[in-house]
Amino acid sequence: MSRWPFDAVRLHSRLRYFWRRLLQLRATPHEVALGFAIGVFTACTPFLGIQTITACALAYLLRVSMPAALLGTLVGNPLSWPAIWSASYVFGALLLGLDPTYATDHLSETANVLGDTISAPSPEKLDMAVNNLFPIVEPMIVGGLLVGLIAAVFSYYPTRRAVRVFQRHRNAN
Repeated sequence: MSRWPFDAVRLHSRLRYFWRRLLQLRATPHEVALGFAIGVFTACTPFLGIQTITACALAYLLRVSMPAALLGTLVGNPLSWPAIWSASYVFGALLLGLDPTYATDHLSETANVLGDTISAPSPEKLDMAVNNLFPIVEPMIVGGLLVGLIAAVFSYYPTRRAVRVFQRHRNAN
């Protein structure tokens, strides 16, 4: 019997569990929804590895729910990264007045340079890798901020409503 690399039923039940935990937080619907939106926003940035730290820092500074911010960062995951990064690059390139097709032409060359840099690191190869990545990274950062802002707005209102409805239902019982 072949098994998938992940168990879809278990994943669904875990996501449902985390959603229910988000709804049960002892905070105002605004604090939970804004925390979640902050997490979604940071998940759309290309800063892998510091997204959760950034989400927690922003949640702390804005005095909103940190657990909700952490949960919001789960929007950025290996399944959604291709869509997020593609949209980020295209929007960023358009905003900067660049040709969005540049990345597809440049991607294989950049991947080869990165592979060479990782396999045999040297200052020259690292400099070449940075020079190859810069034309792609700048549009991704600009576009990631735009995509993150749009995703945050579209996640804030449904989350606030869901938390409000859940809290009213819980308080009525």
